[in-house]
Formats: sequence, structure tokens, C-alpha cells
Amino acid sequence: MVFLEGNNEFKNQKQKTMTFLEVLLTILGAVVVGAIFYYAFKATGPWGSFWTFFLILILVGLAAEAWITPVGPVYGGVAWASTLFVIILFALLLAAASPSRYDRTADIREKTATEPVTREEEKTAAALGVFFWIFFLFLAVAVIWGLAAYPA
Repeated sequence: MVFLEGNNEFKNQKQKTMTFLEVLLTILGAVVVGAIFYYAFKATGPWGSFWTFFLILILVGLAAEAWITPVGPVYGGVAWASTLFVIILFALLLAAASPSRYDRTADIREKTATEPVTREEEKTAAALGVFFWIFFLFLAVAVIWGLAAYPA
């Protein structure tokens, strides 16, 4: 395994277009981190769904791969440590922004059984939905811009 440091030949020779292996390792990293957070910590982010959590982690990883200078250990010509670090950092931030999955489902069951959803809860759900799509759009633009800014 090769270890990269700041300014060296690998960084200068690396094309900024993502290879198949970079995309595959990013998706694999997002799957592993997402599964750990979902099954071990019962965290899914503020949207309460594994798929939204997973999708955000993939986009964050792709944006990191497109924008961050490659440093760290190399596997198959891909410096993966910085991308994995960013995925873990965002997973921690999203997990901290929401209660655990167990608490949320218990609250929903109690709420539906005893009283109707209030106007305040509807506004909160709508705001989270809007925030998700704005965040998703921002990450998609960051990935596309990062890839288009440095053509091969």
C-alpha cells in the first residue's frame, strides 16, 4: 500500500475525472458507513429513511472525491482515506441531527393512537422535506461541477 502526502507526482498525474474504481469505492464506503450507522447506532438522519441517508452519503463521497486533493493510503490508484473521512463526518453530522430510529417509531405510534398530528409537526416535516431537496440539489451540483471543472 502506498501512502500519499501533499505535493507529489501522483497528485500531479491524477486526472480529475473519476474512474470506475473511484466511484465503486465511494459507493462501497457509503454502504459500509451507512449500514454501520443504520444497524449499530439506529441512526438514519433527520429524514428517517435509510435510503435518503445512503443517497446523501453517496453524493457527499462523490463530491469529496471530485474536490479534495487525494492524500492517504492508495488502493488501485485511488486515495480513499480522505473520501471515507468525509463520508464518516457527514454521517456523524446527520446522525446527530435526529433522534434514534427506535424513539421516532415509538413516538409516531403513540401520536397516531392518541392524538392527531399538529400543524407545527406538519410544518416541521415540510421544512425537512424542502431542506432535503435543497441539500440534494446542492450536492448534485457540487459533484457535476467538480467533474466538469477538470476535464480529462
